[in-house]
Amino acid sequence: MRGLYVISVLAMGIGIAVVFVLNFATPTGFILDQFAEVSQMNGRAYGLEAGKRLLGLFSLILAIGSPTLLVMYQVLRPISRCLSSVRVGQSPPSDMALKARRRIINLPFIFVGFNVGMWILMPALVFFSAYMFDLMNLRTAVVFSARASMVGLITSSIAFYRLEAYSRRELIPFFFPRGRLADLKGAARIPISRRIRMFYRLSTMVPMTILVVTLVTLQWELDTSVMSVEEYGRRIIIFCLVLGAVFFISTGVLNRLVSRSIAQPLENMLDAMRKIRDGDYDSRIRVLGNDEIGVLGDAGNVMIKGLAEREMLRTAFGKYVKPEIRDEMLSGRIPLEGERREATMMFVDLRDFTPFVESNPPEEVISAMRGYFTAMHRAIRMHRGLVLQFVGDEIEVVFGVPVHFQDHSDTAIKAALEMRRALKELNRQRSIEGKPPFAHGIGIHSGNVLAGNSGSDEQSAYALIGNTVNVASRIQGLTKELGCDILASQETVERLQGSFRMDKEPPRLVKGYSKPIIVYRILDNAAS
Repeated sequence: MRGLYVISVLAMGIGIAVVFVLNFATPTGFILDQFAEVSQMNGRAYGLEAGKRLLGLFSLILAIGSPTLLVMYQVLRPISRCLSSVRVGQSPPSDMALKARRRIINLPFIFVGFNVGMWILMPALVFFSAYMFDLMNLRTAVVFSARASMVGLITSSIAFYRLEAYSRRELIPFFFPRGRLADLKGAARIPISRRIRMFYRLSTMVPMTILVVTLVTLQWELDTSVMSVEEYGRRIIIFCLVLGAVFFISTGVLNRLVSRSIAQPLENMLDAMRKIRDGDYDSRIRVLGNDEIGVLGDAGNVMIKGLAEREMLRTAFGKYVKPEIRDEMLSGRIPLEGERREATMMFVDLRDFTPFVESNPPEEVISAMRGYFTAMHRAIRMHRGLVLQFVGDEIEVVFGVPVHFQDHSDTAIKAALEMRRALKELNRQRSIEGKPPFAHGIGIHSGNVLAGNSGSDEQSAYALIGNTVNVASRIQGLTKELGCDILASQETVERLQGSFRMDKEPPRLVKGYSKPIIVYRILDNAAS
Protein backbone atom coordinates (compact mmCIF):
# COMPACT_ATOMS: atom_id res chain seq x y z
CA MET A 1 0.00 0.00 0.00
CA ARG A 2 2.93 2.33 0.62
CA GLY A 3 3.71 2.43 -3.07
CA LEU A 4 0.32 3.97 -3.86
CA TYR A 5 0.98 6.88 -1.50
CA VAL A 6 4.47 7.37 -2.92
CA ILE A 7 3.11 7.54 -6.48
CA SER A 8 0.47 10.13 -5.57
CA VAL A 9 2.89 12.39 -3.66
CA LEU A 10 5.60 12.15 -6.33
CA ALA A 11 3.10 13.02 -9.05
CA MET A 12 2.03 16.12 -7.15
CA GLY A 13 5.59 17.18 -6.29
CA ILE A 14 6.98 16.68 -9.78
CA GLY A 15 4.04 18.58 -11.25
CA ILE A 16 4.63 21.57 -8.96
CA ALA A 17 8.34 21.55 -9.81
CA VAL A 18 7.54 21.52 -13.54
CA VAL A 19 5.16 24.46 -13.11
CA PHE A 20 7.84 26.49 -11.35
CA VAL A 21 10.40 25.68 -14.04
CA LEU A 22 8.03 26.75 -16.81
CA ASN A 23 6.97 29.89 -14.97
CA PHE A 24 10.54 31.03 -14.31
CA ALA A 25 11.43 30.29 -17.92
CA THR A 26 8.68 32.65 -19.09
CA PRO A 27 9.96 36.18 -19.88
CA THR A 28 7.05 38.02 -18.20
CA GLY A 29 7.41 41.24 -16.30
CA PHE A 30 6.76 39.43 -13.02
CA ILE A 31 9.60 36.95 -13.59
CA LEU A 32 11.97 39.66 -14.84
CA ASP A 33 11.32 41.66 -11.68
CA GLN A 34 12.08 38.60 -9.57
CA PHE A 35 15.38 38.02 -11.36
CA ALA A 36 16.32 41.69 -11.08
CA GLU A 37 15.55 41.69 -7.37
CA VAL A 38 17.60 38.58 -6.68
CA SER A 39 20.53 39.64 -8.87
CA GLN A 40 21.08 42.75 -6.68
CA MET A 41 21.53 40.72 -3.50
CA ASN A 42 24.90 39.83 -1.99
CA GLY A 43 26.00 36.25 -1.30
CA ARG A 44 24.39 35.83 2.14
CA ALA A 45 21.16 37.58 1.21
CA TYR A 46 21.05 35.57 -2.01
CA GLY A 47 21.38 32.33 -0.05
CA LEU A 48 18.69 33.37 2.42
CA GLU A 49 16.35 34.35 -0.38
CA ALA A 50 16.98 31.07 -2.23
CA GLY A 51 16.39 29.09 0.97
CA LYS A 52 13.22 31.03 1.67
CA ARG A 53 11.87 30.32 -1.78
CA LEU A 54 12.80 26.64 -1.59
CA LEU A 55 11.08 26.47 1.78
CA GLY A 56 8.05 28.12 0.24
CA LEU A 57 8.09 25.58 -2.57
CA PHE A 58 8.31 22.71 -0.07
CA SER A 59 5.51 24.22 2.02
CA LEU A 60 3.38 24.58 -1.08
CA ILE A 61 4.00 20.93 -2.01
CA LEU A 62 3.13 19.88 1.54
CA ALA A 63 0.00 22.04 1.58
CA ILE A 64 -1.21 20.66 -1.72
CA GLY A 65 -0.04 17.10 -1.06
CA SER A 66 -1.69 16.75 2.36
CA PRO A 67 -5.26 16.72 1.01
CA THR A 68 -4.11 14.22 -1.61
CA LEU A 69 -2.76 11.89 1.09
CA LEU A 70 -5.96 12.23 3.15
CA VAL A 71 -8.09 11.40 0.13
CA MET A 72 -5.86 8.45 -0.73
CA TYR A 73 -6.15 7.19 2.83
CA GLN A 74 -9.96 7.27 2.67
CA VAL A 75 -10.04 5.70 -0.79
CA LEU A 76 -7.72 2.87 0.25
CA ARG A 77 -9.51 2.04 3.53
CA PRO A 78 -11.62 -0.84 2.12
CA ILE A 79 -8.48 -2.40 0.61
CA SER A 80 -6.49 -1.91 3.84
CA ARG A 81 -9.24 -3.44 5.98
CA CYS A 82 -9.50 -6.44 3.68
CA LEU A 83 -5.73 -7.00 3.71
CA SER A 84 -5.64 -6.63 7.49
CA SER A 85 -8.21 -9.42 7.84
CA VAL A 86 -6.14 -11.66 5.58
CA ARG A 87 -2.95 -10.79 7.47
CA VAL A 88 -4.38 -12.10 10.76
CA GLY A 89 -5.61 -15.28 9.10
CA GLN A 90 -9.29 -14.32 8.79
CA SER A 91 -11.38 -14.47 5.66
CA PRO A 92 -12.83 -11.00 4.95
CA PRO A 93 -16.63 -10.73 4.65
CA SER A 94 -17.91 -11.01 1.12
CA ASP A 95 -19.23 -7.44 1.06
CA MET A 96 -15.87 -6.12 2.27
CA ALA A 97 -13.98 -8.15 -0.33
CA LEU A 98 -16.37 -7.00 -3.07
CA LYS A 99 -15.92 -3.36 -2.08
CA ALA A 100 -12.13 -3.79 -1.99
CA ARG A 101 -12.11 -5.35 -5.48
CA ARG A 102 -14.25 -2.57 -6.87
CA ARG A 103 -12.06 0.07 -5.21
CA ILE A 104 -8.87 -1.44 -6.65
CA ILE A 105 -10.19 -1.14 -10.20
CA ASN A 106 -11.65 2.33 -9.62
CA LEU A 107 -8.60 3.66 -7.72
CA PRO A 108 -6.82 5.25 -10.73
CA PHE A 109 -10.07 6.87 -11.86
CA ILE A 110 -10.84 8.24 -8.39
CA PHE A 111 -7.34 9.58 -8.01
CA VAL A 112 -7.12 11.21 -11.42
CA GLY A 113 -10.50 12.88 -10.91
CA PHE A 114 -9.46 14.30 -7.56
CA ASN A 115 -5.99 15.20 -8.82
CA VAL A 116 -7.29 17.12 -11.83
CA GLY A 117 -9.66 18.98 -9.51
CA MET A 118 -6.75 19.86 -7.24
CA TRP A 119 -4.71 21.08 -10.21
CA ILE A 120 -7.56 23.38 -11.21
CA LEU A 121 -8.44 24.63 -7.73
CA MET A 122 -5.09 24.97 -5.95
CA PRO A 123 -3.15 26.94 -8.64
CA ALA A 124 -6.11 29.30 -8.96
CA LEU A 125 -6.13 29.76 -5.19
CA VAL A 126 -2.36 30.31 -4.97
CA PHE A 127 -1.91 32.67 -7.90
CA PHE A 128 -5.04 34.69 -7.27
CA SER A 129 -3.95 35.07 -3.66
CA ALA A 130 -0.68 36.45 -5.03
CA TYR A 131 -2.72 38.86 -7.17
CA MET A 132 -4.80 39.94 -4.17
CA PHE A 133 -1.60 40.75 -2.25
CA ASP A 134 -0.23 42.69 -5.25
CA LEU A 135 2.53 40.18 -5.88
CA MET A 136 1.60 39.82 -9.57
CA ASN A 137 -0.86 41.28 -12.01
CA LEU A 138 -4.12 39.57 -12.92
CA ARG A 139 -3.02 38.54 -16.40
CA THR A 140 0.07 36.78 -15.07
CA ALA A 141 -1.99 35.06 -12.38
CA VAL A 142 -4.43 33.77 -15.00
CA VAL A 143 -1.64 32.49 -17.26
CA PHE A 144 0.25 30.81 -14.41
CA SER A 145 -2.93 29.23 -13.11
CA ALA A 146 -3.97 27.92 -16.56
CA ARG A 147 -0.46 26.63 -17.20
CA ALA A 148 -0.41 24.76 -13.89
CA SER A 149 -3.77 23.17 -14.69
CA MET A 150 -2.48 21.95 -18.06
CA VAL A 151 0.66 20.53 -16.48
CA GLY A 152 -1.63 18.87 -13.97
CA LEU A 153 -3.41 17.05 -16.79
CA ILE A 154 -0.13 15.47 -17.85
CA THR A 155 1.03 14.57 -14.34
CA SER A 156 -2.41 13.22 -13.44
CA SER A 157 -2.38 11.03 -16.53
CA ILE A 158 1.08 9.72 -15.66
CA ALA A 159 -0.09 9.07 -12.09
CA PHE A 160 -3.15 7.25 -13.46
CA TYR A 161 -1.08 4.76 -15.43
CA ARG A 162 1.49 4.40 -12.64
CA LEU A 163 -1.27 3.57 -10.14
CA GLU A 164 -2.84 1.17 -12.63
CA ALA A 165 0.48 -0.57 -13.27
CA TYR A 166 1.22 -0.79 -9.53
CA SER A 167 -2.24 -2.24 -8.82
CA ARG A 168 -1.84 -4.77 -11.62
CA ARG A 169 1.49 -5.88 -10.20
CA GLU A 170 0.74 -5.88 -6.45
CA LEU A 171 -3.02 -6.01 -5.79
CA ILE A 172 -5.03 -7.39 -8.70
CA PRO A 173 -3.30 -10.84 -8.77
CA PHE A 174 -4.22 -11.23 -5.08
CA PHE A 175 -7.80 -9.97 -5.25
CA PHE A 176 -8.57 -11.40 -8.71
CA PRO A 177 -6.69 -14.74 -8.89
CA ARG A 178 -9.11 -16.04 -11.54
CA GLY A 179 -9.40 -12.82 -13.53
CA ARG A 180 -12.96 -11.95 -14.57
CA LEU A 181 -12.45 -8.24 -13.81
CA ALA A 182 -14.91 -7.31 -16.55
CA ASP A 183 -17.68 -9.16 -14.70
CA LEU A 184 -17.42 -6.88 -11.64
CA LYS A 185 -20.37 -4.49 -11.47
CA GLY A 186 -19.72 -0.83 -10.70
CA ALA A 187 -16.13 -0.85 -11.97
CA ALA A 188 -14.96 1.85 -14.37
CA ARG A 189 -13.09 0.97 -17.53
CA ILE A 190 -11.27 2.70 -20.38
CA PRO A 191 -11.37 1.10 -23.83
CA ILE A 192 -8.03 0.77 -25.57
CA SER A 193 -9.04 3.16 -28.34
CA ARG A 194 -9.82 5.84 -25.76
CA ARG A 195 -6.44 5.34 -24.09
CA ILE A 196 -4.73 6.02 -27.39
CA ARG A 197 -6.88 9.08 -28.12
CA MET A 198 -6.22 10.49 -24.64
CA PHE A 199 -2.48 10.10 -25.05
CA TYR A 200 -2.56 11.78 -28.45
CA ARG A 201 -4.54 14.74 -27.17
CA LEU A 202 -2.47 15.21 -24.03
CA SER A 203 0.87 14.93 -25.83
CA THR A 204 -0.07 17.39 -28.59
CA MET A 205 -2.77 19.77 -27.37
CA VAL A 206 -1.38 20.59 -23.91
CA PRO A 207 2.14 21.75 -24.96
CA MET A 208 0.72 23.62 -27.94
CA THR A 209 -1.89 25.37 -25.78
CA ILE A 210 0.71 26.38 -23.19
CA LEU A 211 2.95 27.81 -25.91
CA VAL A 212 0.16 29.73 -27.64
CA VAL A 213 -1.21 31.21 -24.40
CA THR A 214 2.30 32.20 -23.31
CA LEU A 215 3.08 33.89 -26.63
CA VAL A 216 -0.22 35.77 -26.68
CA THR A 217 0.28 36.94 -23.11
CA LEU A 218 3.82 38.05 -23.78
CA GLN A 219 2.63 40.01 -26.80
CA TRP A 220 0.23 41.89 -24.58
CA GLU A 221 2.88 42.57 -21.98
CA LEU A 222 5.69 43.46 -24.35
CA ASP A 223 7.27 46.78 -23.49
CA THR A 224 10.03 47.72 -25.94
CA SER A 225 11.39 50.30 -23.53
CA VAL A 226 12.17 47.58 -21.00
CA MET A 227 13.19 44.69 -23.30
CA SER A 228 14.66 44.78 -26.76
CA VAL A 229 13.26 42.66 -29.53
CA GLU A 230 16.48 40.64 -29.57
CA GLU A 231 16.22 39.94 -25.83
CA TYR A 232 12.56 39.10 -26.21
CA GLY A 233 13.28 36.61 -28.99
CA ARG A 234 16.11 35.00 -27.02
CA ARG A 235 13.89 34.51 -23.98
CA ILE A 236 11.10 33.07 -26.12
CA ILE A 237 13.56 30.57 -27.59
CA ILE A 238 14.71 29.61 -24.08
CA PHE A 239 11.11 29.13 -22.96
CA CYS A 240 10.31 27.00 -26.00
CA LEU A 241 13.36 24.82 -25.38
CA VAL A 242 12.42 24.36 -21.72
CA LEU A 243 8.82 23.64 -22.65
CA GLY A 244 9.90 21.17 -25.33
CA ALA A 245 12.30 19.39 -22.96
CA VAL A 246 9.69 19.13 -20.22
CA PHE A 247 7.02 17.71 -22.48
CA PHE A 248 9.44 15.53 -24.39
CA ILE A 249 10.28 13.79 -21.12
CA SER A 250 6.73 13.76 -19.74
CA THR A 251 5.07 12.53 -22.93
CA GLY A 252 7.84 9.95 -23.32
CA VAL A 253 7.05 8.63 -19.85
CA LEU A 254 3.33 8.72 -20.63
CA ASN A 255 3.87 6.94 -23.95
CA ARG A 256 5.86 4.21 -22.20
CA LEU A 257 3.16 3.74 -19.57
CA VAL A 258 0.33 3.66 -22.11
CA SER A 259 2.13 1.21 -24.38
CA ARG A 260 3.06 -0.98 -21.43
CA SER A 261 -0.55 -1.03 -20.21
CA ILE A 262 -1.49 -2.51 -23.60
CA ALA A 263 1.59 -4.54 -24.47
CA GLN A 264 2.19 -6.35 -21.16
CA PRO A 265 -1.23 -8.09 -21.04
CA LEU A 266 -0.74 -9.12 -24.66
CA GLU A 267 2.72 -10.49 -23.86
CA ASN A 268 1.24 -12.47 -20.94
CA MET A 269 -1.35 -13.84 -23.32
CA LEU A 270 1.22 -14.82 -25.93
CA ASP A 271 3.39 -16.46 -23.28
CA ALA A 272 0.43 -18.54 -22.09
CA MET A 273 -0.38 -19.49 -25.68
CA ARG A 274 3.20 -20.68 -26.22
CA LYS A 275 2.95 -22.89 -23.14
CA ILE A 276 -0.38 -24.29 -24.34
CA ARG A 277 1.19 -25.00 -27.72
CA ASP A 278 3.86 -27.01 -25.92
CA GLY A 279 1.21 -29.04 -24.08
CA ASP A 280 1.18 -27.22 -20.72
CA TYR A 281 -2.57 -27.03 -20.12
CA ASP A 282 -2.09 -25.88 -16.52
CA SER A 283 -1.05 -22.42 -17.70
CA ARG A 284 -3.49 -19.55 -17.45
CA ILE A 285 -3.51 -16.04 -18.84
CA ARG A 286 -2.99 -13.42 -16.14
CA VAL A 287 -5.99 -11.14 -16.51
CA LEU A 288 -5.12 -7.75 -14.98
CA GLY A 289 -7.68 -5.40 -16.54
CA ASN A 290 -11.32 -5.10 -17.51
CA ASP A 291 -10.78 -3.63 -20.98
CA GLU A 292 -10.94 -5.52 -24.27
CA ILE A 293 -7.65 -7.28 -23.56
CA GLY A 294 -8.98 -8.42 -20.16
CA VAL A 295 -12.14 -9.76 -21.77
CA LEU A 296 -10.01 -11.53 -24.37
CA GLY A 297 -7.83 -12.97 -21.59
CA ASP A 298 -10.89 -14.32 -19.78
CA ALA A 299 -12.11 -15.89 -23.01
CA GLY A 300 -8.65 -17.36 -23.55
CA ASN A 301 -8.71 -18.93 -20.08
CA VAL A 302 -12.11 -20.46 -20.81
CA MET A 303 -10.65 -21.84 -24.04
CA ILE A 304 -7.58 -23.20 -22.22
CA LYS A 305 -9.79 -24.84 -19.61
CA GLY A 306 -11.82 -26.44 -22.39
CA LEU A 307 -8.65 -27.66 -24.08
CA ALA A 308 -7.40 -29.08 -20.77
CA GLU A 309 -10.70 -30.89 -20.21
CA ARG A 310 -10.65 -32.13 -23.80
CA GLU A 311 -7.10 -33.41 -23.36
CA MET A 312 -8.04 -35.07 -20.07
CA LEU A 313 -11.04 -36.74 -21.70
CA ARG A 314 -8.90 -37.64 -24.69
CA THR A 315 -6.35 -39.29 -22.42
CA ALA A 316 -9.01 -41.08 -20.37
CA PHE A 317 -10.91 -42.03 -23.53
CA GLY A 318 -7.70 -43.48 -24.95
CA LYS A 319 -7.55 -45.97 -22.09
CA TYR A 320 -10.80 -47.53 -23.24
CA VAL A 321 -10.73 -46.76 -26.96
CA LYS A 322 -7.59 -47.08 -29.02
CA PRO A 323 -5.81 -43.84 -29.95
CA GLU A 324 -6.56 -44.29 -33.65
CA ILE A 325 -10.29 -44.65 -33.02
CA ARG A 326 -10.24 -41.93 -30.39
CA ASP A 327 -8.61 -39.40 -32.71
CA GLU A 328 -10.88 -40.31 -35.60
CA MET A 329 -13.99 -39.99 -33.40
CA LEU A 330 -12.92 -36.70 -31.83
CA SER A 331 -12.10 -35.26 -35.25
CA GLY A 332 -15.49 -36.34 -36.59
CA ARG A 333 -13.95 -38.27 -39.49
CA ILE A 334 -15.87 -41.48 -38.69
CA PRO A 335 -19.29 -41.19 -40.37
CA LEU A 336 -22.29 -42.36 -38.37
CA GLU A 337 -23.64 -44.31 -41.34
CA GLY A 338 -20.29 -46.13 -41.77
CA GLU A 339 -17.92 -46.38 -44.70
CA ARG A 340 -16.65 -49.28 -46.79
CA ARG A 341 -12.94 -49.91 -46.33
CA GLU A 342 -10.53 -52.69 -47.24
CA ALA A 343 -8.88 -54.22 -44.19
CA THR A 344 -7.49 -57.40 -42.70
CA MET A 345 -9.36 -58.94 -39.77
CA MET A 346 -7.86 -61.14 -37.09
CA PHE A 347 -9.60 -63.20 -34.43
CA VAL A 348 -7.65 -64.74 -31.55
CA ASP A 349 -9.14 -67.32 -29.20
CA LEU A 350 -7.57 -68.78 -26.05
CA ARG A 351 -7.79 -72.58 -26.09
CA ASP A 352 -9.27 -74.67 -23.25
CA PHE A 353 -10.01 -71.59 -21.21
CA THR A 354 -13.25 -72.87 -19.66
CA PRO A 355 -11.51 -75.68 -17.72
CA PHE A 356 -8.88 -73.19 -16.60
CA VAL A 357 -11.56 -70.89 -15.23
CA GLU A 358 -13.30 -73.75 -13.44
CA SER A 359 -10.12 -75.01 -11.77
CA ASN A 360 -8.66 -71.65 -10.61
CA PRO A 361 -9.86 -68.85 -8.32
CA PRO A 362 -11.22 -65.70 -10.03
CA GLU A 363 -8.21 -63.61 -8.94
CA GLU A 364 -5.84 -66.04 -10.69
CA VAL A 365 -8.04 -66.09 -13.80
CA ILE A 366 -8.12 -62.29 -14.02
CA SER A 367 -4.37 -62.04 -13.45
CA ALA A 368 -3.64 -64.69 -16.09
CA MET A 369 -5.96 -63.10 -18.64
CA ARG A 370 -4.39 -59.68 -18.05
CA GLY A 371 -0.91 -61.09 -18.58
CA TYR A 372 -1.96 -62.91 -21.75
CA PHE A 373 -3.90 -59.96 -23.21
CA THR A 374 -1.03 -57.57 -22.40
CA ALA A 375 1.50 -59.73 -24.23
CA MET A 376 -0.79 -60.17 -27.25
CA HIS A 377 -1.76 -56.52 -27.36
CA ARG A 378 1.88 -55.46 -27.31
CA ALA A 379 2.61 -57.71 -30.28
CA ILE A 380 -0.43 -56.43 -32.17
CA ARG A 381 0.44 -52.77 -31.56
CA MET A 382 4.01 -53.42 -32.67
CA HIS A 383 2.63 -54.05 -36.17
CA ARG A 384 0.01 -51.28 -36.28
CA GLY A 385 -2.88 -53.55 -35.41
CA LEU A 386 -5.94 -52.20 -33.62
CA VAL A 387 -7.70 -54.24 -30.95
CA LEU A 388 -11.39 -53.60 -31.38
CA GLN A 389 -12.50 -55.51 -28.32
CA PHE A 390 -11.67 -58.15 -25.76
CA VAL A 391 -14.64 -60.50 -25.43
CA GLY A 392 -14.18 -63.20 -22.81
CA ASP A 393 -11.08 -65.07 -23.94
CA GLU A 394 -11.26 -63.74 -27.52
CA ILE A 395 -9.55 -60.77 -29.19
CA GLU A 396 -10.92 -59.00 -32.28
CA VAL A 397 -8.24 -57.12 -34.24
CA VAL A 398 -8.17 -55.12 -37.47
CA PHE A 399 -5.33 -53.89 -39.65
CA GLY A 400 -5.79 -50.98 -42.08
CA VAL A 401 -8.67 -49.06 -40.44
CA PRO A 402 -9.50 -46.49 -39.30
CA VAL A 403 -6.01 -45.29 -40.33
CA HIS A 404 -5.39 -46.84 -43.74
CA PHE A 405 -2.07 -48.30 -44.89
CA GLN A 406 -1.32 -50.52 -47.92
CA ASP A 407 0.45 -53.55 -46.40
CA HIS A 408 -2.23 -54.45 -43.84
CA SER A 409 -2.16 -58.12 -44.89
CA ASP A 410 1.62 -58.36 -44.33
CA THR A 411 1.42 -56.64 -40.97
CA ALA A 412 -1.34 -58.99 -39.85
CA ILE A 413 0.85 -62.04 -40.61
CA LYS A 414 3.82 -60.42 -38.91
CA ALA A 415 1.70 -59.62 -35.86
CA ALA A 416 0.47 -63.24 -35.69
CA LEU A 417 4.05 -64.54 -35.80
CA GLU A 418 5.04 -62.04 -33.09
CA MET A 419 2.08 -63.24 -31.01
CA ARG A 420 3.34 -66.82 -31.41
CA ARG A 421 6.74 -65.78 -30.06
CA ALA A 422 5.15 -63.76 -27.26
CA LEU A 423 3.03 -66.74 -26.22
CA LYS A 424 6.10 -68.99 -26.09
CA GLU A 425 7.81 -66.47 -23.80
CA LEU A 426 4.70 -66.16 -21.66
CA ASN A 427 4.44 -69.96 -21.33
CA ARG A 428 8.11 -70.18 -20.42
CA GLN A 429 7.49 -67.76 -17.57
CA ARG A 430 4.36 -69.62 -16.50
CA SER A 431 6.28 -72.90 -16.53
CA ILE A 432 8.85 -71.40 -14.15
CA GLU A 433 6.01 -70.37 -11.84
CA GLY A 434 4.50 -73.87 -12.02
CA LYS A 435 1.44 -72.77 -13.97
CA PRO A 436 -0.09 -74.56 -16.98
CA PRO A 437 0.76 -73.19 -20.45
CA PHE A 438 -1.68 -71.35 -22.70
CA ALA A 439 -2.54 -72.13 -26.33
CA HIS A 440 -4.50 -70.04 -28.81
CA GLY A 441 -5.74 -70.02 -32.39
CA ILE A 442 -5.45 -67.07 -34.81
CA GLY A 443 -7.64 -66.62 -37.90
CA ILE A 444 -6.80 -63.95 -40.53
CA HIS A 445 -8.90 -62.81 -43.49
CA SER A 446 -8.78 -59.75 -45.80
CA GLY A 447 -11.61 -58.01 -47.63
CA ASN A 448 -14.09 -55.17 -47.53
CA VAL A 449 -15.68 -54.16 -44.24
CA LEU A 450 -18.21 -51.55 -43.19
CA ALA A 451 -16.48 -49.41 -40.56
CA GLY A 452 -18.28 -46.81 -38.47
CA ASN A 453 -20.05 -45.83 -35.28
CA SER A 454 -22.59 -48.26 -33.94
CA GLY A 455 -24.51 -48.51 -30.71
CA SER A 456 -27.21 -46.16 -29.47
CA ASP A 457 -27.72 -42.42 -29.88
CA GLU A 458 -26.46 -41.93 -26.31
CA GLN A 459 -23.40 -44.18 -26.51
CA SER A 460 -21.55 -44.96 -29.71
CA ALA A 461 -19.08 -47.75 -30.37
CA TYR A 462 -16.65 -48.25 -33.22
CA ALA A 463 -17.39 -51.52 -34.98
CA LEU A 464 -16.65 -53.43 -38.19
CA ILE A 465 -19.48 -55.23 -39.95
CA GLY A 466 -19.51 -57.49 -43.00
CA ASN A 467 -18.76 -60.93 -44.37
CA THR A 468 -15.00 -60.39 -43.94
CA VAL A 469 -15.47 -60.21 -40.16
CA ASN A 470 -17.54 -63.42 -40.08
CA VAL A 471 -15.10 -65.35 -42.26
CA ALA A 472 -12.13 -64.33 -40.12
CA SER A 473 -13.96 -65.60 -37.05
CA ARG A 474 -14.73 -68.92 -38.81
CA ILE A 475 -11.09 -69.32 -39.90
CA GLN A 476 -10.05 -68.93 -36.30
CA GLY A 477 -12.41 -71.80 -35.50
CA LEU A 478 -10.67 -73.92 -38.16
CA THR A 479 -7.42 -73.78 -36.19
CA LYS A 480 -8.95 -76.26 -33.71
CA GLU A 481 -9.97 -78.60 -36.48
CA LEU A 482 -6.58 -78.44 -38.25
CA GLY A 483 -4.54 -78.50 -35.05
CA CYS A 484 -2.53 -75.34 -35.75
CA ASP A 485 -2.30 -71.87 -34.24
CA ILE A 486 -2.28 -69.49 -37.27
CA LEU A 487 -4.44 -69.73 -40.42
CA ALA A 488 -4.73 -67.08 -43.14
CA SER A 489 -7.26 -67.00 -45.99
CA GLN A 490 -6.35 -67.10 -49.66
CA GLU A 491 -7.61 -63.49 -49.96
CA THR A 492 -5.03 -62.41 -47.38
CA VAL A 493 -2.22 -64.40 -49.03
CA GLU A 494 -3.00 -62.88 -52.45
CA ARG A 495 -2.53 -59.38 -51.00
CA LEU A 496 0.85 -60.14 -49.41
CA GLN A 497 3.76 -58.05 -50.60
CA GLY A 498 6.42 -59.98 -48.68
CA SER A 499 7.17 -63.73 -48.59
CA PHE A 500 6.27 -66.04 -45.71
CA ARG A 501 6.63 -69.77 -45.12
CA MET A 502 3.20 -71.36 -45.31
CA ASP A 503 1.37 -74.53 -46.30
CA LYS A 504 -1.80 -74.55 -48.35
CA GLU A 505 -4.78 -76.49 -46.94
CA PRO A 506 -7.51 -78.14 -49.04
CA PRO A 507 -10.69 -76.11 -49.59
CA ARG A 508 -13.08 -76.33 -46.68
CA LEU A 509 -16.62 -75.29 -45.91
CA VAL A 510 -17.20 -73.18 -42.86
CA LYS A 511 -20.41 -72.46 -41.01
CA GLY A 512 -22.39 -69.55 -42.42
CA TYR A 513 -20.43 -69.38 -45.67
CA SER A 514 -21.81 -70.92 -48.86
CA LYS A 515 -18.57 -71.49 -50.79
CA PRO A 516 -15.50 -73.48 -49.76
CA ILE A 517 -12.60 -71.37 -48.57
CA ILE A 518 -8.86 -71.96 -48.96
CA VAL A 519 -6.63 -71.30 -45.98
CA TYR A 520 -2.89 -71.37 -45.40
CA ARG A 521 -1.09 -72.65 -42.35
CA ILE A 522 1.51 -70.01 -41.35
CA LEU A 523 4.84 -71.58 -40.40
CA ASP A 524 7.77 -70.31 -38.34
CA ASN A 525 10.88 -68.56 -39.65
CA ALA A 526 9.05 -66.00 -41.76
CA ALA A 527 11.18 -63.88 -44.06
CA SER A 528 10.07 -60.60 -45.47
